[in-house]
Amino acid sequence: MDQPIEKSIASRRNFLRALPPFLAGIFGYLFKGSAWAIPDHRNNKNIPKNYIQNRDTPGFHIRSANPFLGVEVNDWGLSIGGLVKKSLTLSYENLFEFRTTKQVSRLKCVECWSAKAVWEGFTFEEIIKLVQPLPEAKYVYFQSADSYYESYPLEELLRSRVLMVLKMNGQALSKSHGFPLRLIAPFKYGYKNIKYITRIDFRKDRSRNYWADNGPYSIDGTIQPGIDHPLDFKKKPLPINGGEVFHFFDTPPS
Repeated sequence: MDQPIEKSIASRRNFLRALPPFLAGIFGYLFKGSAWAIPDHRNNKNIPKNYIQNRDTPGFHIRSANPFLGVEVNDWGLSIGGLVKKSLTLSYENLFEFRTTKQVSRLKCVECWSAKAVWEGFTFEEIIKLVQPLPEAKYVYFQSADSYYESYPLEELLRSRVLMVLKMNGQALSKSHGFPLRLIAPFKYGYKNIKYITRIDFRKDRSRNYWADNGPYSIDGTIQPGIDHPLDFKKKPLPINGGEVFHFFDTPPS
């Protein structure tokens, strides 16, 4: 007798979770739109064209957990709370009061592609200074406007080249790429680089993330050694050592 479909889906997800992230990405990509993965909306013609959704676009693909219209800046605020001395809410204008820096970083997706951009924003340390986390705050939880959520150990967010991003390639973030605020942690797979951030919570214990709950990927998400297919090099397979990905044709890190 066949398994109920719910058990079948659960068993397949458990299989994917047991794989290394880059292998899980390959299987998830091959079986997208099936019980192996969350349904892929790229070919769903019922979704209006003005909605942000998964699109394979030249130069830099677009990925979103759920199709949505994007963030309207007048309706947006960044709430920061949890285990901190000073909870607060920041407006979009407030974000430009932080000291900013820029860098060239490659976003590496578990689907095996990567793309680089010039990212500009502020370090997570700027938020630390404002809210003053309590000593027991060891983890940070992020929420997104498209119902996505992600978590990090606080110490990882303080590593060099982790940015809270406001601009991409010299322009304000587009709605498709995370407006008004996104995270770039170049040593993590793309799914860890949460977009459309609306809330940040400091916590004692680690929370799960969207893809650990709904798909095959790990909570950690550190890039593993393997093969990359950069979009800006005609998807030619190139080996990577793990961690932040650089290729010989990339601009040297700043």
